[in-house]
Amino acid sequence: MTTYETFQTDAEVYRTIPISQSFFTDTITPIHMFHALKDEAVFMLESQDPESPWSNFSFIGLDPMVQVKEKDGRFLIEDYRMQTKEYEESFKAAYEKVVRDLEVKQPEIDLPFKGGGVGYISYDAISDFEPVEPAEQDDLNLARYHLLFCQTLIAYHHKTKETTILSFGRVDDQAASKEVYDSTKERIKEITSRLRKGSDLEDLMLGEDAGQEQELVLSSNYKPEKFKQDVETIKEYIRAGDVFQAVLSQRFHTITDRTGFELYRVLRKVNPSPYMFYLNMEDVEVIGSSPERLLEVQNGQLEIHPIAGTRKRGGTQEEDDQLAEELLADEKELAEHRMLVDLARNDIGRVAEFGSVDVREYMTIGRFSKVMHIISKVTGQLKDGVSPIDALISSFPAGTLSGAPKVRAMQILRELEPTPRNLYGGGILYLGFDGNIDSCITIRTMTLADKHLYIQAGAGVVADSDPEAEYQETLNKASALKRTIELAEQVFSSREGVETR
Repeated sequence: MTTYETFQTDAEVYRTIPISQSFFTDTITPIHMFHALKDEAVFMLESQDPESPWSNFSFIGLDPMVQVKEKDGRFLIEDYRMQTKEYEESFKAAYEKVVRDLEVKQPEIDLPFKGGGVGYISYDAISDFEPVEPAEQDDLNLARYHLLFCQTLIAYHHKTKETTILSFGRVDDQAASKEVYDSTKERIKEITSRLRKGSDLEDLMLGEDAGQEQELVLSSNYKPEKFKQDVETIKEYIRAGDVFQAVLSQRFHTITDRTGFELYRVLRKVNPSPYMFYLNMEDVEVIGSSPERLLEVQNGQLEIHPIAGTRKRGGTQEEDDQLAEELLADEKELAEHRMLVDLARNDIGRVAEFGSVDVREYMTIGRFSKVMHIISKVTGQLKDGVSPIDALISSFPAGTLSGAPKVRAMQILRELEPTPRNLYGGGILYLGFDGNIDSCITIRTMTLADKHLYIQAGAGVVADSDPEAEYQETLNKASALKRTIELAEQVFSSREGVETR
């Protein structure tokens, strides 16, 4: 742990200084940790991607010190410690002001995430970056941008069973550095004690122990025939030369007494994915397991993972392999994927050094719990003088959730889709104090506000699309979330007096 002498020296240069402590345990899981700290914990980030260093870790954030939240077209910066509220005119300006004001010393620990802003950008933020009309009426009334900067971060390493607690001490007055140092150490000590005590959380038993299955009935913002009619309308736009593809989506809704954390506990088992997250964002809970990266920036290296082309998983390995071969032989799916790889190359090319854009992996099969997809990886090197935030804006939103050409596709979707997308098709992200970014597309995601639970899924419409097949694709993509809700209702409704939030 950092000594006071080192902390005091750092306080002469920085305002926000990290202190960390690690310990080993073989009896506490990240889920137990979150539950033990449920009154303060605001996010949990995990991964089931064996190629990513994130797959070794679960991250829990608590003690928000600053939030950035879009409100009526302006960006509120709320500092909880200083009890101040300021406004900026853009997301980039608000983020950069927070980083300037905090003056963070970078933690000298080996973690893929060392603190920063965690939250979301909704799809409807596109109107700030592109000539797409804002939604006339938002029936959910959610902020289009929301980031939390947490004072304390817990990182659990699944292989070594090491838990690291990283807490930032904020020194606003040099004379008070000893008081800040002591209080930060005490906070780490308190959290360690609570984690070691564990929690009374009951084990999650799925499968045969889940109880009698009852199919969930979801309402939709689309009637089936209207959705198929809109598929035909997009095909007319394609024949007219407006677009090559557009991703039409429908939103499903139900009422639930389940908490977001209960839903997340089930989802991480039902649909493990490269990006798994639970965010408790003041007026909405966001629960998701996205397979698709929006953008990663690591030390100036850019990476996007276009995903397009879908099949349901097979019941046997032989059937699964057969479906994968069929997918890679489907010219309609391949054409859609090539189009989206080109979009990703264009998005990265706008902010990358000339000649650095590369398709590192091309058309491999990615298998997930309910579906398989065709996946590629596009990379590039960030230009000098271009910020990671600029790169994020350049790639937003993902072409795989809008279409090609992107702007015209989004204009058509705004015309056709009956409600704003809100979070769907936007991004879940962290913006590190070190300038690194990782983000995923907000798909396979539930939003929960005042017991109203929403999920959304889309299908890429091209010239030879079959309207019925595209409609069924949206149902297939929503199936893992639907199953999650069904299981959560079965498991947690049968438990009396068990609080998991």
